Amino acid sequence: MTLQEKILNLKNKIENIITFQKAEIAKIDFVNAMLKNDNFSEIPSDYKNFLMFTNGLIMPPVELYGTENVERAKYNYKFPNIIEVNKIFIDNKNPLMKNRLMLGTFAFDILIFDGNDNLYKILNRFNFETIETFKSFNELFDYISEE
Repeated sequence: MTLQEKILNLKNKIENIITFQKAEIAKIDFVNAMLKNDNFSEIPSDYKNFLMFTNGLIMPPVELYGTENVERAKYNYKFPNIIEVNKIFIDNKNPLMKNRLMLGTFAFDILIFDGNDNLYKILNRFNFETIETFKSFNELFDYISEE
């Protein structure tokens, strides 16, 4: 089953999943250029494919970020984009995120792509220790959507 099919199946089963309009390739390229300038990993190809299907996803307790901020006025909340959530690590001068990229959150943990070893990981939000490791975004998505 493709990732798109998995998301559509979940949307049929769970009513509070929110998806967004697909990202344009030019916007993904722009985000990659901005990330590269700040020593983050580029967006991996399988996550790009996800963004070209839905430019982010909210499925409590999971949030996966896209290329655009989304105002959620009903909830008085702005769903951040990939650049915004990763800039926090620059502002805090966090060397543990060099050549890594935060893609989302899972409950109280963070979801990253680690460009150092080309793996997706779930990290403890506080000490950045690895909780789980995955070879692909599809494997990571299976794990976070079945919990």
